[in-house]
Amino acid sequence: MPITDPIANLFSSMLNAIQVNKKYVVVDSSNMRKEILRLLEEEKYIEKYFVLEKSEEENRKFEKIKIKIRYLENGDSFIRGIKRVSKPGKRVYVNNSNIPVVLNHIGTALLSTNQGILTDAGARKYKVGGEYLGKIW
Repeated sequence: MPITDPIANLFSSMLNAIQVNKKYVVVDSSNMRKEILRLLEEEKYIEKYFVLEKSEEENRKFEKIKIKIRYLENGDSFIRGIKRVSKPGKRVYVNNSNIPVVLNHIGTALLSTNQGILTDAGARKYKVGGEYLGKIW
């Protein structure tokens, strides 16, 4: 069965792994997911991510991504919440003057712009708007 919203699937897979205190989660690969994970790694929400190569033994058609979740010393996850804002049924766009602020700059908004996928700070720096993909805190 095809996935209709791969970004929401990525977010829910990460939240499900956090709820059961898993160190790693494996999701399907795509360029957009890789770019989102690159930003999450830069912003220190995740430790790192790896692109797993296709394997002949496992008969996989597609690449997979293995994500290492970042936890604090007391065992709590660094990620408190992730929310998908723009959905396939209702797209949400913002211009450069209406870029959202997540929890008074404690969280991060993810935007898909003509400059690529950017955080809210990056979009303000380049003065571009775009599709408001989601927010993480």
